[in-house]
Amino acid sequence: MNKYTKFIPVFAGLLLFPGTQLYALDGSKNGANLIGNTSTNFENLSTAKMQKMYLLSDTKILTSNSTASAVLETQLSGTQVSVVSVDGSMCQVLTNTGNIGYVSIDALTSQKEYIFVAENVTMYASKGTELRSIPSDKGEVLRTTELNDELQITGSNDLKYWRVVVDGATYYVDHEQLNVKKTYAATAAVVTESANTAQATITWNGTALNPSSGTIIGPSGKETYYNLNMSGVVNIMRGMGNTDEYWVREDGVKMLGNYVMVAANLSLRPRGSLVQTSLGMGIVCDTGGFAYSNTTQLDIAVAW
Repeated sequence: MNKYTKFIPVFAGLLLFPGTQLYALDGSKNGANLIGNTSTNFENLSTAKMQKMYLLSDTKILTSNSTASAVLETQLSGTQVSVVSVDGSMCQVLTNTGNIGYVSIDALTSQKEYIFVAENVTMYASKGTELRSIPSDKGEVLRTTELNDELQITGSNDLKYWRVVVDGATYYVDHEQLNVKKTYAATAAVVTESANTAQATITWNGTALNPSSGTIIGPSGKETYYNLNMSGVVNIMRGMGNTDEYWVREDGVKMLGNYVMVAANLSLRPRGSLVQTSLGMGIVCDTGGFAYSNTTQLDIAVAW
């Protein structure tokens, strides 16, 4: 999966300052979306010293607080900036290149969960998938789905929740509950049979994926790795009929039975299919945003 944490600076805790209001999660000035006392508005950030925020999308940094002013530089989505002051609907910010310029308040967010890679694809929901108001486990569940309900994916990232549109409304969904193809009951028998009868080991004489290399070319193409909670992925596999034990191998590779757990492009390699990896025979259990730009890439689940 895309490793956002490799280029987005990490900051600790919530962005809350004495006497100021924590900014809206979604970059909105709507008081209903603020965390805490909604009677305090975003302009109180002007009393905060260099509050760290993220750019919601690729953003032009302007030379003045007018949207018609010249462009100082362009910063990429997810880049961290420091808020110097607030002037109406514009913020004066310090960029990571040392420049001071202006951006719209609506271009900023305090939470990486709202930073998405734009998508425009249709995926299918698992039964009972929860559509939430915000990309968080704390978000209100606004509706649930039936098996194979179509969801329009408008944003993906390497975090838990992706952005979807249903009937013209925006929701956030645990991406592990999404499938590239419709799921049918007959699939379970196929998954179990293929996993139990295929050879679980391969001979690979090339470089094996490891924490230092990060990316290699393995027996089936490009390989990367990710480390996330696999409980949701395992539950999906259970629902498809797989009963193999989930465990972590001594080298930190996450396993389902005798097979390395991998994420792949599900339209090319459906869940339950087997694929060779540099770390052993893999079983496809998951997917990610990377699958749309590199259809043969494998993302291997590890505890590194």
